[in-house]
Amino acid sequence: MLKTPVLRLATLCATLIFSLAFACQSGGPPEIRAERVVMVSFDGVGADLAWRWIADGTAASPDGLRGLAESGFSAERLRMVDPTLTAVNHATLATGRNAAGTGIVNNWYRHPGTSIIERISGFTASSDAETLWEAARRSGLTVATLVWPGADGEAPDRRGDFGAVWPGPPLAASELLDLEPGTAGTTGEVPSADGLAPLLWRFEVGLGSADPKSVTALVALVDSNPDGRPRYDAAAMRLENASDWSYVGEMEWFELGFEAQGGRDDRSRSYGAWCKVLRIDRLDGGLRLYVGGAHRLRAYPEAFEDRLTEAIGPWPGEPDREQLAAWWLDLAAGIDLDTFLEQSERLDRYLDRMAEWVLAEEDPDLVLAYHPSADEYQHASLITDELQWAFSPGRALAAREGLARVGRSIDASVKALWSVLEPERDALVVVSDHGLVSIHEIVRPNMVLETAGLLKIASDGRRLRIAADTPMVATASGAAINLYLNLEGREPDGVVSSSEAPDLLRRAARAFADLEVEGRPVTEKIFTRAEAVAVGLDSPNAGDLVVFLAPGFAASAGLDGPNHEPSRYYGQHGYLAAHDEMCGMLFARGAGIKKNRRGEIPATAVAPMVARWLGFEMSTPGGGPE
Repeated sequence: MLKTPVLRLATLCATLIFSLAFACQSGGPPEIRAERVVMVSFDGVGADLAWRWIADGTAASPDGLRGLAESGFSAERLRMVDPTLTAVNHATLATGRNAAGTGIVNNWYRHPGTSIIERISGFTASSDAETLWEAARRSGLTVATLVWPGADGEAPDRRGDFGAVWPGPPLAASELLDLEPGTAGTTGEVPSADGLAPLLWRFEVGLGSADPKSVTALVALVDSNPDGRPRYDAAAMRLENASDWSYVGEMEWFELGFEAQGGRDDRSRSYGAWCKVLRIDRLDGGLRLYVGGAHRLRAYPEAFEDRLTEAIGPWPGEPDREQLAAWWLDLAAGIDLDTFLEQSERLDRYLDRMAEWVLAEEDPDLVLAYHPSADEYQHASLITDELQWAFSPGRALAAREGLARVGRSIDASVKALWSVLEPERDALVVVSDHGLVSIHEIVRPNMVLETAGLLKIASDGRRLRIAADTPMVATASGAAINLYLNLEGREPDGVVSSSEAPDLLRRAARAFADLEVEGRPVTEKIFTRAEAVAVGLDSPNAGDLVVFLAPGFAASAGLDGPNHEPSRYYGQHGYLAAHDEMCGMLFARGAGIKKNRRGEIPATAVAPMVARWLGFEMSTPGGGPE
């Protein structure tokens, strides 16, 4: 929706009038208001990591992070709220309130008064506090939310005027295919040099309950170089119902694009699956093929989704952490580090194009955008500790170089955004939600409760589940755990009386306090709900006990296996915000922003700061730098 010059002028005048009123209340606004603000969150880029990238030249562009640090506003550390989780801190960045103020106390948690076995995602929950997109729209401004966590578009208070949302699970999962020459046919549709007959395979991509239920792809190996030496060196690809072949070499990518109606779709949509030729047996003709997950772009409203999909294509998918985890332990398995990083960079460039298109075509006043690449990478590859399962000096070096490559991609995204803004009227704000630390052990909190006789597990013959009459249950993400009593009078089918509750809580606290791995305490801190006010978690949504694990340990939701075991992934967050490693970054540049470098700023200051730069006020005000 392009604004006309008259509408833009009217909006700006109204904003300036409101700004003058706000200035009288706040002791004076900045000299210049930003007409448009773009705030982008790079998930998982801790403050120390961001400043290291600037110092060592990883982020070298004068229009990237270094330019923001040298020419704009910055903080040495952005102190996040507890727990240092993605859903929690994106709610804080959007509201200026801590977890008690938003009610979003974890990535996964419970609401009081619901069944003990029900849990809520913090990514699809409404905040108790007004968000930036609500306040901006209330003030007559236009807002785009581009995959911002918590703005899922499913409720009026969780959407801007238009936006893209996290697409969720793929229509078809990724897979690795080893195609052997003995199973191949041949074809005359594609040429092959030096007398070497093409080898042809068909493979199906299953789409579950979608319409169609599968798509069939053809892949042929050929000799593309008529040099007198018969060698397979290229692959030709097409869908069975298509006519044109695409040619790629070893270690090159191609996209399978098709139309399908998935279970969540109201009509046929455009899907894409990015695939890569990992290995060609040049002599015998074997082929190893990675087939990526099939995704589509999800956005709102529908007409906006159609236009955006036509402009930038289907969602390319996230980096494949499970396949990389397999590779770290066995270099012959999964996908290699370069392949994972190429997926990460593809997603960064896709999100860059999304923001650029929205700014050019829709001209919103406020854009909230999101990139997951640093978080995805560090969960899979923060290999720094000899205690980690995959650790070796060589792997640690490769992982460190990979993280630098992620930094260069993020710097390219910042540069791309800055290049399409107008510094005289626009402001770019770059933030993150937490840092990460390396982990070596996972803990299953529900198994800890079960061992202590505080949790009941049932089975339906196919899988284990938590019994409805369990005395307690744990919900967790990262290093933050909420322990809930199944309390009579509070939960619909509560089984724990008020007289029993104190003893059960003491037993649960003791079970976690006593938990050790080779003499190392697993738990850093345990709070009752009343004590949790000290870390901003005095919310009815928080557990009756709130447990924070010590760095090096992370929680898992599993109901089978031991209480703890070595982790097959290597980076995590959710630890107490008092750890400097959990601090996020804050940089800003553009109209109305003075060159200024601060020490530490609370994450609760960001939303009021953005609102002030755009000339409106949050209904739940907080502090912020002028």
